[in-house]
Amino acid sequence: MTAALTPPPSAPDGALVLPLVVQGSSQGPSLPASAVTVKRGQHLVPRSSPPSWRQREEVSLARLVAVQRTNPRAVLTHESAALLHGAWLRSSEPDVHLTQHTRPALTRSPLPRVVYGGTRAWGRSTGLPPAAAHGTLEAGRHVHLVRHHGLLPDSEITTIKGLRTSNLVRTLVDCLLDLPATDAFVVGDSLLRLGTQAHRLDRERVERTASRLRVQAADLLSRRGRRHNSRRARLMLGLLSPWSESPGESEMRFLLLVAGTPEPTLQHQVTTGDRQWFIDAAWPHALIGLEFDGRGKYAGSANTLYREKRRQEHLERRGWTILRVGWPDLKDPGLLISRVLATVPEGTVFTITPRTGIA
Repeated sequence: MTAALTPPPSAPDGALVLPLVVQGSSQGPSLPASAVTVKRGQHLVPRSSPPSWRQREEVSLARLVAVQRTNPRAVLTHESAALLHGAWLRSSEPDVHLTQHTRPALTRSPLPRVVYGGTRAWGRSTGLPPAAAHGTLEAGRHVHLVRHHGLLPDSEITTIKGLRTSNLVRTLVDCLLDLPATDAFVVGDSLLRLGTQAHRLDRERVERTASRLRVQAADLLSRRGRRHNSRRARLMLGLLSPWSESPGESEMRFLLLVAGTPEPTLQHQVTTGDRQWFIDAAWPHALIGLEFDGRGKYAGSANTLYREKRRQEHLERRGWTILRVGWPDLKDPGLLISRVLATVPEGTVFTITPRTGIA
């Protein structure tokens, strides 16, 4: 398992704590000096300290509270629902998606921009407290409220911490249909992982549950009818896995699949003596394994670094070639594929068949 570049929010099983969002005029005397405007008339009273990913998470959740409060009959969907379910997202500040039964006058409208790491005003918002180690101002993303027209049946709606949101299967389908391909794949893996409560040592149960969720999602896709990205969504659904343990692993696998490599086995178990090792992504027939090293995976622990070195030595003595992949490698898919192909043993079948339909 690897650390995420942007750690996910807390799971919605009671651990999720929604931020404090108060109402009032941005010029009103009753607002705390630290209040951050997340929507007109709606202000976050921040509690999260640096690092900035934690602050961005709090702001993103605050936007959901503010939007739902001012649109109580609508339903949070897409990335917004995924965030509440506890899924990984590629964006640390996703747009807010809302589905409503009335046709919206505007489908996209900007939300106030937030500054992180400082108290200087930026646009209509005020930044969060400065970081303890530096004080560098960091402008947040231009986030929009995206309104969708539709009526969700009660069977596709759930409530998380008082917020009306699409259930996990509906959220999965919405993301597969409407998000950019890589984003859809990353959040799809994560939702499948959440829906199965994936555990390495309970593989049979997890696979059964994943199959059931795929069937439910495929049925919902068929009921949604023909629409943009329907074919891509169906193809992608069959490739999603509950065994990806970080957004980086999912993005790495997506690039490999688009390029046309054989499907790798995720969390492949290798037994050496009385020890069991798991490889993030592997082609056992070629004895090639990929390990995704997220930022901070081994930081601050000499013991962890030593154990990881010993682990790799054990695997290599058994004939494995282990390639390490980091975030910079994902920016050059061609080079990543070349690294993999260069390690394929002579005479080993490793057919490349590009999957252009999921890109």
